[in-house]
Amino acid sequence: IAEKNGRINSMGEQMFESACKFIHEHDIDKMGISWINVNLSPIQFLRPDLNKRFSKILEKYQVDAEKIHLEITEESMIDYALLQKQIQTMRSSGFQFVLDDYGSGYSNVSRLKKCPFINIKLDMEIVRDYFKEPDKFLPSLVQAFKQMNFTVTAEGVENLKMVEAMRDIGCDYLQGYYFSKPLPAEEVAKKYGIQ
Repeated sequence: IAEKNGRINSMGEQMFESACKFIHEHDIDKMGISWINVNLSPIQFLRPDLNKRFSKILEKYQVDAEKIHLEITEESMIDYALLQKQIQTMRSSGFQFVLDDYGSGYSNVSRLKKCPFINIKLDMEIVRDYFKEPDKFLPSLVQAFKQMNFTVTAEGVENLKMVEAMRDIGCDYLQGYYFSKPLPAEEVAKKYGIQ
């Protein structure tokens, strides 16, 4: 709805600012958190002034760009030339990019080879399919990404069996309800003992 009515830009910026504010107000290193991922909508990603706007927010909260990883989906990769230009501009300010929901769209491995992502997040449907019908596709995919120097995150991890299997096939990071359901910022701070 927000993408259709044009409010996604302000909403996305609010989310980015909330992450910066949280980092400013809490010692995330003591919480065991190295960075926070923030999603970018494909529409938001098209903004020519995105780097300038986000850099200004970082400066306001005195947060290093390396503390926030920006997640974009495969939809954002439709205009490849623009994608490359935007990522290069923002990387010059210290931002790092993660490809979110890999496998949910028209996955294109040849494009990935040229994109400066640091992490590929496997869509939860690919992960769940692996547990319905285990085969060599997912382990091979993970190993291929690792050979391309990407780290890999498995989404949708819901139990210990999934945790162990995803670690065994080489996933670097795991995300899902096994660890936590989404929580408000204050509850995250309480859960990790930081007030």
